[in-house]
Parts: sequence; structure tokens; C-alpha cells
Amino acid sequence: MRHNDGAVYIAFFSQGMAMKIVSMHVQNYKTLENIVIPFAETFNSISGKNNAGKTSVITALRGVLKDKGKENWWFGNQEIEYSSSLTQWTKAGTPIVLTYVLKFNEAEDPGMYYFVIKIASLQNFDNHEFLLKIELNHTDSGQNAEVYINDEKLDTFASKEIYTKITGTSLALYYHSAEVGLSGFGAGGISRLTQDLMFTNEERADLSADQEKLKKKIKKLAGKNRTGLSDLLGKLEDKYDVELSIFEKYLSGHIPLEINLKDKSVDIPLSAWGTGTQNRTQVMMLILYANKIKEDMGGVNRITPIVIIEEPESFLHPSAQAEFGRIIRNLSRDLQIQIVTSTHSPYMLCQEFPESNILLDRKLYRKSLRQTEIVPVSEDNWMSPFSHILGLANDSFSSWHAVIGAKKDCAIFVEGVIDKQYIEFIASLGVVGFSLPSGCEILPYEGKDALRNSILLKFVLEKFHKYLLTFDLDALNELERPMRNLGLERDKHYHPIGISEPGKDCIEGLLPGEIPASVYSSNYSLVMKAQSQDPKDRKSAKNSLKTLMLEAFKKRSDWTKSDLAGFKPLFSNITQAFKE
Repeated sequence: MRHNDGAVYIAFFSQGMAMKIVSMHVQNYKTLENIVIPFAETFNSISGKNNAGKTSVITALRGVLKDKGKENWWFGNQEIEYSSSLTQWTKAGTPIVLTYVLKFNEAEDPGMYYFVIKIASLQNFDNHEFLLKIELNHTDSGQNAEVYINDEKLDTFASKEIYTKITGTSLALYYHSAEVGLSGFGAGGISRLTQDLMFTNEERADLSADQEKLKKKIKKLAGKNRTGLSDLLGKLEDKYDVELSIFEKYLSGHIPLEINLKDKSVDIPLSAWGTGTQNRTQVMMLILYANKIKEDMGGVNRITPIVIIEEPESFLHPSAQAEFGRIIRNLSRDLQIQIVTSTHSPYMLCQEFPESNILLDRKLYRKSLRQTEIVPVSEDNWMSPFSHILGLANDSFSSWHAVIGAKKDCAIFVEGVIDKQYIEFIASLGVVGFSLPSGCEILPYEGKDALRNSILLKFVLEKFHKYLLTFDLDALNELERPMRNLGLERDKHYHPIGISEPGKDCIEGLLPGEIPASVYSSNYSLVMKAQSQDPKDRKSAKNSLKTLMLEAFKKRSDWTKSDLAGFKPLFSNITQAFKE
């Protein structure tokens, strides 16, 4: 379904979800001259080269998605300033137009749902959710807002009241890695967030009363102990009369709490950990805080916020980025909270649902960079966000489509669909010693050549918590060095399949002897064709024989442990690799 401003706004959405941004149409704002950005209902990543427009998208979101906890002087102005924001090559006086489509749900967002229904005077409104379109026009003379509900324009009074409510409410929680280290200042940062997570409203009220008593005592003590500072400052050329007081913004409304993380039974304050750990912890707390608001069933004013994170990968090693990206994506889906990230890391892209990746690029006009555009990420072009960041050609990813889109974080990589079918069939027989670990996915890649690209292979492997990489034994000589260069160990990280005998250095070499004997004797012409000098004929014949052997093997379900002896090393290795 499309709105008349061109924004796609239902494509990714289902019923019963909390407040979400469905789309944003931006015109004449910085490099965003005319761009429609659709958002997926849970996880979204915004990527692109430097100066592609990622930050502009985030600041444009701030037009209506406010984080009231950060409206302080130390976090800067969240409003859009016309004079400095108008697209440079656009005619002076042209309005900046930002159109947002938001979705609100009665159950998850009662605070906004009932307010809009009342102000808009919607009689007998029996839908449990609605789409709210807000169109902002910025000019030299100021800003004008028009509001639509389910495509119906509201009158001036209702538009003004709803817009005031929207912008006066925390609809989003913003976080940027640059805030690490500043979090103890200003609005309280992680300290305030800790309090909001740990205490109920009633408990916070009790603490607030005690806090007032503490503030009075601090003021009294501060007055007694200002002499030392006065003497010290007296050594300066400029003389100051010192008065000590409480930093009201810091001690108002929250108690400064310290978080300790335990490492080897030692409690260490979060502030003493590395910046990467601090960054990761604060992002996790922000997501949990959003979920706490969402789960607060008693809050009639509740509105589930969107979490917007800039560069969540900051200060993290690539392996930690892979794990963290996986966790954020899973939390977004499991908690049904919309998360929007901007990133330069391939590990922060949505690998399970590539259509959730928003890839930005700048159009080149007469050798100069012009407007930001969205690079289409269709089914055939799903790899573009990954290739842009990794600096690889799109076709490098074709062999890894199934792997990158995997939903689980434990995987066995196999060289093709036939290997996958063998392993799954044997595991289904129920023979002792030939089972697969729970929660593990078998993922086929397309041929050994895919393993030669070390950059891509490293990226693929780091997506998973545990894995075992398999390939035919006949490729061991050419792949052993790349495996070693990546720090992979045989039988721990990879397992060559086959037996060191002519014609048996592949998965078919593990079959009971009666299977190849039967297939070869019944298909003499294919056996001869498999020895052809023509590469195409040879490959075609070998593939046909492989398929026939698989079919013959699967006709029986009474294979015994001794029959499957050839597969025993493979299954033993699988068990060992995924051992807890």
C-alpha cells in the first residue's frame, strides 16, 4: 500500500505491533533532496560510505522522534534549522519538507492512541491501531505541521495539539558511541538509565524524598569546606569568590548509581572497563529500558519508544561486533522493539532479512557528489550493503546466500545440497552416534572456490557462535593454507570429507560399497561420460551419478552402525565441535 506522497508504509508491517516508524519522506534537507525511506518493523541498518547521508537520516528522524531525556545543553539542539539545513544546490526559499508515517497500537501505545482519538474527535473508532502521517514544512519564516490519520487530514487545532504531544513525548531513545565517557554527566546517562531499569515509580518517589534531605546536608557541608578551593584559586591572576553548590541537573530526579561487571569473581566498575565494553553495556541497557516501557502494562500513558543507535560497533573487535550484531538483531525481533542503527560494519547489517538494510549512496553529477539515493536491495541485489562495506564484488557473495541468511548462530557448512541431504538423512535414522546437536543448522555453500576468498570467509564465519566447515578431501591441499591463515584448526574448525583413496575423496567415498557398485553397474554410459575430455560433459555426468547414489542410499532406512562406519569420523567431529 502506498500513500500519495510515495512512501511505502505497510510493506514490512503486521498487526498488533507497538509504535513504529513506517516511512520517512525527506525533501530538500541537506543531501536528502528527495528520498523515501521505508523501515522494517524490528531491526533496520543504515549503511553507506562516508558522506552518504547516514547522519542526515538520523537527524531527520529527530524531527518528530524526540528523546526528551537528551534535551539539554550538552547534547545540542535537536531541532532542524532551515538556513543551515537546506540542500545547497536547491533554490533559496524552497521549503524543507519532512513527512513521517507512524503507527500506533491501542494495547502497546495507549498514551498516544487515546490522545489522538480524543483530539481528532473520531467517533465510533473501532480499529485497534492507526497510521499517523505528520508533514513538516520548514521555511525562513518558521515551521508548519499538518497531521493526517489513516490518510484523512485533521483540522488546524487537532494537528497542532497532536504535533505538540508527539514532539513533547519521548518517542525514541538515541545513543551514539561518542557518549561513552560522558554518560555520568548531563541527563544522568547510564546512571539515570540504571535507576529507571531497577526501580518502580513508587520506589523512585521514596528515594526522591530522601534525596532532598541529602541535598540539604551536602549544601551545608560544602559551605564549610570551600576554603581550600578558594585558597588554591587565589593563586591565579584573576581572583574569584568561591561558592560551592549542588549541580542541580545532576542530582535532580536520579541517584548516581555505579554499575559493576564481575570478571573472575572480581567486581569492577563499568567505568573501569574498556570503552568497547562500556559501549556495548549501555546499548543493551537502552534496549532493555525500551522493553520495560513496553511491558509496563499499568502505564496508561505508555508509548513504546524506538531505539536509534549510531555506530553500535564502535570500539569492538570484529569478532565481538559479530556477536553483538547478532544479539541486537535477535533482541529486536524477540522483544518486538524497532531498532534503527547506522553502521560501517558488515556485522551490524541484517543478515537474516537483507531487505531490512538501507544502503545509501550519493549520485555523481558533473564529477560532484549530489543527492543521497537508496541503492535497491532486492532479492537479486541483497548483497549490495555487504559488498559496499567489505569492498568486494557482488558476485563474490552468490555462493554464500544461504549461509549469510541463516537464522541460527550454530552451523555446519557443507559443499552443496547433496552433502546436506546425506547428513540430515543419516541423522534421521536414529542410529546411536550419528545425531546432530540441537539448535544447529546445516548450510550449503556452492563449491570449494568460495573458500578461497579469505575476507569473505572470515566475515561469514564470525557471524556464528559455533561452526564446523566441511569440504571434499580432494581440495585439502589447496585449502589447507587459507584455513591456517585464518587461524582455523583441522577437526576443530574444519573437517575434510572423504577417504584418501582414488575416487573416494568426497562424501560418496563414505558410502557402503554396495551403493556405488550398484549405481556404476547400472549406469555404464554415465560412468564413461564422467571420463570425457569435455569439462561440461564430465561435470554433468558426475553430478548425475552423485544424485543417483544419494537416491539409492535413501531408499533404505535400516542402515546399521557398521554400514555407516565411513561417516563415523564426520559425526564424531560434529559432536566434538559443538560440545558445550
